[in-house]
Parts: sequence; C-alpha cells; structure tokens
Amino acid sequence: MSLIDHTFTDPKIALRLDWATALCFALERCDPKEAAPICAAYLETAETAGPLMGDPFGMVAGDANLWAASAPPHELIAYTLAGLNRLPKAPVTTDARRRAFKAIWRSFADQDRRAFLKAVKGGKS
Repeated sequence: MSLIDHTFTDPKIALRLDWATALCFALERCDPKEAAPICAAYLETAETAGPLMGDPFGMVAGDANLWAASAPPHELIAYTLAGLNRLPKAPVTTDARRRAFKAIWRSFADQDRRAFLKAVKGGKS
C-alpha cells in the first residue's frame, strides 16, 4: 500500500515515501503495546520547540497550562496523582518520565530534597 499515489520525479521524495510506507506496514503488524512506545518515542524526538509529549498543534499543552494556572491546589494534586499512577502503564519514554520527575523534584525545598535522598539511601528522614 502506498501512502500517496502520485509519482515523484525527485528520488529523495520517492525514497522517503517508500520508507514511510514501510513504516506503516511494520506498525500495522505490531502489537499495539509494542507500537505505541515506538510512536511515542518518535514524536518526542520529532518535536521542534513546541509543547512536550507529541502535541503538534500545541492545544493540549496550552490547555493544560491554562488549567493548571487556574486550578485550585486540591484539583492540581488530584489530577497530577492520577496521571502519575497511570504513568507506569503508559507508552511514555524514559526521557519524558525524567522530565516529570525533574519537575516534581524542583518543587521541593532543599531541606526536603536532602530528607528524601536520605530516606532513599536507607536512612531516616
């Protein structure tokens, strides 16, 4: 199956379309649990100065930022915790998980960071 039925005289364009067709063929034959992380990883690397997490039109990240700026603290925590609870099963790359962890880490005061590190290393906080 070809993505586009046009004939291109530029061999570079024709080659890229062949690659895209091969990619679609391969993804259609993958289990969705295998294809989703591959697609998520690609979307992250393909972004250019836009919102994170594969939002090509900027609407999801823009809406999330607007909502987060106006949400009362209890709603902000509720949705954040719900998202973090779902994260282990979501097809999200390690880099995206690191960005989420860094955002949470930056929200702690230095004293709390030290206490957390001490607890993780097996000491008492």
